[in-house]
Amino acid sequence: MTNSAFPVLETERLTLRELRHGDALTLLEIRGNAQVMQWMGTNALGDLEAAHHTVSQFLSGRVAMVPSTRWGLERKSDSQLLGTCGVFSWTKEWKKCVLGYELAVDAQRCGFMHEALKAILPWAFEHLELHRIEALIHPNNFGSLKLADRMGFQVEGTLREVAFWNNTHHDMVQLGLLRRDFSPSGIFSQSTDGVFTWQSK
Repeated sequence: MTNSAFPVLETERLTLRELRHGDALTLLEIRGNAQVMQWMGTNALGDLEAAHHTVSQFLSGRVAMVPSTRWGLERKSDSQLLGTCGVFSWTKEWKKCVLGYELAVDAQRCGFMHEALKAILPWAFEHLELHRIEALIHPNNFGSLKLADRMGFQVEGTLREVAFWNNTHHDMVQLGLLRRDFSPSGIFSQSTDGVFTWQSK
């Protein structure tokens, strides 16, 4: 994760790219929205400074002691940032990491995150040499649970009051996807400038 250029992924409608500080205002609009953040596992962003700090955290993730990669989901039709998605808590020895994502309210229920995950999951399994990808989802986040099920994740149990945000302890559903249980729905082609394009079968 740490010694290569940022992996730009392309799908039919999206460019999954590295975040930049020019995204901070849009990220504030997304992560400052209470509806988006109610199940996110962290408090909503309060101001532009906090948004810039979040961008800096995402950018530094690839060289952290426990690396992570966070993509910005940019809609090709208008170059609008719709949200982010990434893998973090990468444990090389155990060959596993954790998946996280969020979308702007007006981009939800349009299939964008499903489209992004169809590219991110196979990239992560192959390029990080993963055996397992995990996810923690709030039990009331029905849309995210449905998406995880659609991608092949299996519910493994509920962690009681494992998370804390908005001054409240929250249960979280533990889900896991093993490489042997994952069936990619397409293949990558790589251009001369290093961009990975996802092509459905």
